[in-house]
Amino acid sequence: MQALIYHGPKNLSLEERPYPVFTDKDVVVKIARAGICGTDLTAYLYDGKYVAIFPECEFGHEMVGTVCEVGKSVTGVSIGDRVFINPMYCKKEGAYKTDTAGAFSEYVCVENAAYDYNLYHLDDSVSFDEAVVAEPFSVGTGGKNAVHTKPEEHVVIYGAGTIGLCCLNALIGMGCKQPVVVDINDARLALAEEMGAVGFNPAKGDITEFLSKHFGTTRNVYGQAVGDVDVFVDCAGASSIPPEVLSICKNAARLSIVAVHKAPIEINFSAIMANNVEIKGSCGYNDADIREVLDNLNTHRTKISKIVTHHFPHCKAVEAFATAADPSTGAIKVVIDYE
Repeated sequence: MQALIYHGPKNLSLEERPYPVFTDKDVVVKIARAGICGTDLTAYLYDGKYVAIFPECEFGHEMVGTVCEVGKSVTGVSIGDRVFINPMYCKKEGAYKTDTAGAFSEYVCVENAAYDYNLYHLDDSVSFDEAVVAEPFSVGTGGKNAVHTKPEEHVVIYGAGTIGLCCLNALIGMGCKQPVVVDINDARLALAEEMGAVGFNPAKGDITEFLSKHFGTTRNVYGQAVGDVDVFVDCAGASSIPPEVLSICKNAARLSIVAVHKAPIEINFSAIMANNVEIKGSCGYNDADIREVLDNLNTHRTKISKIVTHHFPHCKAVEAFATAADPSTGAIKVVIDYE
């Protein structure tokens, strides 16, 4: 089979590798679509050691496809099933192997395979083009679920990249009205607005004033007027975001950290204490998040598929990475097609 192999920063090659060896407990999936994630780009641009992608590895973790081999001990899974693979449990080693699950290979062995664990059945009405976003959609869904967001609450998302837009669509899918997305890229904000958000570029105004106008005004513990925001979700990872949230939030606001912060930042614990702020980290997703995503995909309640900006055939996977890594292309989600 053809597989994209990681050799180091900006050093990938499409190579012939053996067809997966599988046991009685495993299934083999023929990949139909694979998405390039920010994690993959970290390895491509900087160094795979930061994300457990090592030289000479098959890699990639956003994938959907069709079951083509079923081990004798696997129950409930049939050849021909269209599936989303949960890469966090795709291999016996667990989450450590997530980023080297093999999405950029033609075939992937799912070890200890079982539905509602590392395989999820796709509804016939959902195309592979739609389903390929299920993994980042699950990350974004987990971000808003980590702080128990309710449909009637006021929500602000920092970042209109893949995960921010996935979080936005998770909110729209649950019935949240006009969440705000904050970003400095007007093109991405326009896409967020097309999906149901209200966009705000902080270079063009004061965020406290904007949020107060949009959500209404309340007061924090110090008596200062602030926007009536219940939940903030950090999908951008800028060091300025957590301190800003603490300076503009109301009493008992919640902050979900989904983005990867690449360096330590100073946090005002007095502000956390005084305003009873809850800060929760959100890494990955769980079964409930995935089920929510599949329900949103099955019912077509959101415009999540619009995050896919580029498609490349598998034979041009190296070119696909160059496009995904180049900001001038306007790429949000680059997808590799195997059909």
